[in-house]
Amino acid sequence: MKSVMAGFLNLFRIVMTGENLFPNYLFHILKQEAYLLRKGKFRSALNYAWVLAFSREEGVGLAEPLYKYNPNLVPYPRRIELEVTTRCRFRCPKCEHTYWGQEQKDMSFKQFKQIIGQFPNLREVSLTGIGHGLENKEYLKMLRYLKSKSIFVQFFDPLLLVNEEVAKELVKIGVDWIWMSIDGASKRTYERSIVGSNFEKVVDNARNLIRLKREMGSPFPELHFQFIVTKNNIHEMPDLVDLAGHITEGEDLMHLIQFIKLIPFEKNRFLTPQVDQDNTAEVKKRLKRHRNLAVRLYYRLSSSPRPISDCTHWTVPFITVEGNYYPCCALTERNMRRQIEEKFDLDNLFQKPFKEIWYSEKQKRFRLMINRGKIPAICDFITCPLIYGE
Repeated sequence: MKSVMAGFLNLFRIVMTGENLFPNYLFHILKQEAYLLRKGKFRSALNYAWVLAFSREEGVGLAEPLYKYNPNLVPYPRRIELEVTTRCRFRCPKCEHTYWGQEQKDMSFKQFKQIIGQFPNLREVSLTGIGHGLENKEYLKMLRYLKSKSIFVQFFDPLLLVNEEVAKELVKIGVDWIWMSIDGASKRTYERSIVGSNFEKVVDNARNLIRLKREMGSPFPELHFQFIVTKNNIHEMPDLVDLAGHITEGEDLMHLIQFIKLIPFEKNRFLTPQVDQDNTAEVKKRLKRHRNLAVRLYYRLSSSPRPISDCTHWTVPFITVEGNYYPCCALTERNMRRQIEEKFDLDNLFQKPFKEIWYSEKQKRFRLMINRGKIPAICDFITCPLIYGE
């Protein structure tokens, strides 16, 4: 019962930034489920519901308290995060890709299928990582493959390459969620944050996606927004709410906006905002103008250390373009990937079956350490911001 209550409190916290959003969001979920059932996509409807019930990031996270209590209760992963490319045409000052100087690589479709095949009960794949998926020429083929299995699919992208042809294909494929990376609400701030992109073009592409969904009679993909908060753009958090409302005008589905705190490392630390720059009140005020928007405020400018025993990020494997397994994505976001791979003996899904990795004594010890409040060496190595606070 405590697990269930904690989960619903998490959902309440996510969608209640604004007035009457909780019932609106529940109605949104019911409409999406009804659409999938009408189309005879019963497994897709089941997986959509599963994600909203059990995913920590996208939904309620019902089982999270159980996993903290006993890591042995965690089932074989049904949700993974997968990096299919490290290619990126941008040079964003916040991002490790701008500084790491490593060869850019694509995962082949054959390798992709090899990884997906190691998770027989997969419910969700989050296509994320240091690159942008559409830079991989086989990306749409990968999306089609996942949706042919009725797997919930989400990805993060600035939408620069989502022209009319690509947008139509994404609607036909039935991708579930697209997170539009948009680190600014004006041309100057956006193009200063995502260097090499074009503000007018990405806004037009986003609006065209909404239009094409309406013309093609589909509520998918759901379009949501992600804003990484830095000292250069923090003043535009309220304006981003209005911009999202402009982009999604005419669609009565709910759209999420999440404001994410910058994960700092040596090269990007100069972008960290001042602690007293808090726009939460104005964000909530702007939100009242838009009945189809909800906000997640994950951008706390200061955070206190947390006990490692609170961490459940290890329940979602992160797999790099080279097939390396990381217990969570945070380990790859401190611009230390090369050092980690030199120092630690990482398992690789192209060399060893993931089932063997997941049930290995090494991974059992890792999970038990976290449960007992001891920080594993790999987490300590990067001074994980989720644990140490920053």
